[in-house]
Amino acid sequence: MPARWTGRFDAVLNLFTSFGFFAHPTEDVHVVREFARVLKPDGVLVWHGGSRDGVMARFLERDWWTSGKTLFAQEREFDPLSGVLTVHSTWRRGTKSGNREHRLRLYNATRLSELFADAGLVVEQAWDGFDDRPLGRTASEMLLVARKE
Repeated sequence: MPARWTGRFDAVLNLFTSFGFFAHPTEDVHVVREFARVLKPDGVLVWHGGSRDGVMARFLERDWWTSGKTLFAQEREFDPLSGVLTVHSTWRRGTKSGNREHRLRLYNATRLSELFADAGLVVEQAWDGFDDRPLGRTASEMLLVARKE
């Protein structure tokens, strides 16, 4: 983000699991530092994404479903050392079909709180996604609210 944006914003939103797609975790650290850099003092970061604890508590290696006349199937692999979840997706509708693969680094609330703290952001609240309940160990999504010191 431009240097002139330093200390410019009252809030930063990171919503709908738009975090963890970089190849190396140091890139995620850089993103968090940028969030902190562009926030004004006392500004708020609202971070929403997958919760490693909850995703792993209900991990499915494969599943399938239909939507209308389209069949979707997914196979998943998880590397516990890197925290990377790889999802292989296939779809079929009549004679048309396609494949896609994506990777996502999953974090738990503890690790994200540490990353945020290293950037000068203090997590004040942790929620079960967009639900009005505190984050629990089986929540597959989490919403963290952090404030810039």
